[in-house]
Amino acid sequence: MAEGAIIFHEWLWRYGPAEAAATVGALAAASATAALGMPAATAFAGALGETLAFYAVILFRDLRRSGTSRRQMLTCLLIEFGPAEIVDTFAVRPLAMYLGPLLIGHLAAGILAGKLAADVVFYALAIAGYELGKASTAGRCDPFAPDALDQLRHRTPYLLMDLGRVSAAYRTLADALLIDAIHYAVKCNPDRHILKALHAQGCRFEVASFPELAMLMSIGVKPADVLFSNPVKPPQHVANAHRAGCWRFAADGPAELDKLAAHAPGSAVYVRLQAAPAASGVPSEGKFGVDGEAAYALLNAAAERGLRPYGLMFHVGSQMTTPSAWTDAIDECGVLMEKLAVAGIRLEMLDIGGGFPARYTEPVPHASAFGAVIGEALDRLPYRPRVVAEPGRALVAEAGVLITTVIGTAERGGRDWVHLDVGAFNGLMEALETGNTLAYPLADSRHSADGRAQLTGPSCDSQDTIMYDAPLSTGLTCGDHVYIGSAGAYTTAYASSFNGFDVPTVRCVSGA
Repeated sequence: MAEGAIIFHEWLWRYGPAEAAATVGALAAASATAALGMPAATAFAGALGETLAFYAVILFRDLRRSGTSRRQMLTCLLIEFGPAEIVDTFAVRPLAMYLGPLLIGHLAAGILAGKLAADVVFYALAIAGYELGKASTAGRCDPFAPDALDQLRHRTPYLLMDLGRVSAAYRTLADALLIDAIHYAVKCNPDRHILKALHAQGCRFEVASFPELAMLMSIGVKPADVLFSNPVKPPQHVANAHRAGCWRFAADGPAELDKLAAHAPGSAVYVRLQAAPAASGVPSEGKFGVDGEAAYALLNAAAERGLRPYGLMFHVGSQMTTPSAWTDAIDECGVLMEKLAVAGIRLEMLDIGGGFPARYTEPVPHASAFGAVIGEALDRLPYRPRVVAEPGRALVAEAGVLITTVIGTAERGGRDWVHLDVGAFNGLMEALETGNTLAYPLADSRHSADGRAQLTGPSCDSQDTIMYDAPLSTGLTCGDHVYIGSAGAYTTAYASSFNGFDVPTVRCVSGA
């Protein structure tokens, strides 16, 4: 999908439902006052009814999906709609709705014509405000603003997670993808409070080990609802999971099928396909997966071993910002589904994996852009199995901020270095995985961000650096705080106590 189409789809997702409600509101209010025989009153009533209906939907959706406070949400809405609403309500829309019925000679048709004319002006201004807000006010709409963080007095380092934002991210992705189930990848952040918040939303889960399954069971998750998607598993993990009630297991080789037949007899098998190479923000593919021919053979071999040939899965790569990356993989699954059908195997599940991105310092496509592309590809399948996804980062990354303390500073080779009590080995391993290209949003307790520094960790390992030329305030010194945003994914889950430094604790807030 072209960039322009992605942006248009985001606007349509943003304004479409509210516009539909506004149309109904305009007609209802205008019709209710038409009996007065006062065209001006009818026009203003129609405009008011439209406005109230429009913002009722906008506010309902933003309150439901946003993890920010209400004050911060309203600030964002004022930037988006303030100028547009002033021009629209007090000039353009009443005039258009007054002239419409007079020129056309029919109330309903005239009101609709006036509304459409006014909409052109309104949306031109609103979209400009929306895009301006995304570019320049994201920090001010951030629930982890430095002023608030400065009031926190817990021992650092710690990861502050907003459970409201986690729940909102789940609902947004679920609404956008319109598939059968979302299975959160527990490995991304296995904090118990996060798992409970997602479980309360109706989210399901994917695990890579039996201890992850045991953790889910302790909060009331049914093992039968969990996917075990690690393609190569310890035999005892398979046996324990099967004994607990887990019945769906991934595989990508004959040896794994033999293991499943021995330790989880009769279980359902889904085979992992290799996805076509694509550039993702955090490269993670290459270890698992087979081509279509091998997958066909494995699903037939599963049936021969008394296992249930159940489905296919793939993963396009972590932090994938290109929605079309899913297209070729789904199309390949469709070809394989047709071939398997000829052999008498009708698949029951297609797992489109994870990889859905979170925003770091650069914007990413809205979830609806992924939903549109994936939906089009799914419509081309020869038949529709149960479709699931395994997101991790997209649900939790933006909900987390690492609160850290400066433990020292130095100047080396004309460059400033800021050392924190958290680094690559005890919380930010993805800095190393990406060659320090994953740029986390930053703020600090001095609030100026008027300088540049090399941001590094506490260990004595020379690789323990988080970001180069990071935007930080000049003059940071021992005891100052640095706040690392979008840190909810793959931070504490990866962390070790290398060199004796603390792993960040996790503190959760409920959100607004």
